[in-house]
Amino acid sequence: MPQSVLDQAEAATKILGQQVLKGNYSFSFERMYSRCKKRAAIRLVSKDPSLRGKSEEEKERIGEAKLVEKLTEIPSQMRKNGITMLKFEVFRPSSGHEVFLGRGQNEKTGKAIQMYLEWLVFVPTRAEYRIIDPATRVPKRIERLGYQVAIVKKGTSDWYFIDGSNLTKAELRSFFPRLPTDQELLGLPKVGGAELKN
Repeated sequence: MPQSVLDQAEAATKILGQQVLKGNYSFSFERMYSRCKKRAAIRLVSKDPSLRGKSEEEKERIGEAKLVEKLTEIPSQMRKNGITMLKFEVFRPSSGHEVFLGRGQNEKTGKAIQMYLEWLVFVPTRAEYRIIDPATRVPKRIERLGYQVAIVKKGTSDWYFIDGSNLTKAELRSFFPRLPTDQELLGLPKVGGAELKN
């Protein structure tokens, strides 16, 4: 993978992190990878009995509106629960892959061609939170290690993201079935959390 693509992914993830740190979660929605956004929207309304008989497009539109609402409520929910995000750090990408196989035909020869149309980059992140313990009212600092799956259409600089903190390998493969099955080749960053001691 070209170093320039890894650098662009890191820079785009830093912009995402700055917006999240400001509490601008609608930016996260705007930059969410389209297939992931569609799935999340449909999942939100899938059990709503009032939507029976509505078309998939209507369900998706209603689901997207609910998803935006849910994301924009995050800062106030965090404040209510005594949680403050202190830092959002972005590190050098650990690995990248070519994904989304497109198929077509060579106009001159008529031969079938297939080519990868998108770059996918795993960008490690670290978030730091201050949490007020509800029982003791004592503040604690918590660290969360995660990653963003940064995706861009080749030849563009319009990056989209999937948050890797709760993403299972099965979900990742459902979007990108041709990713390597070998863990080392896949190169997923570490995910986890811990309390930080002073």
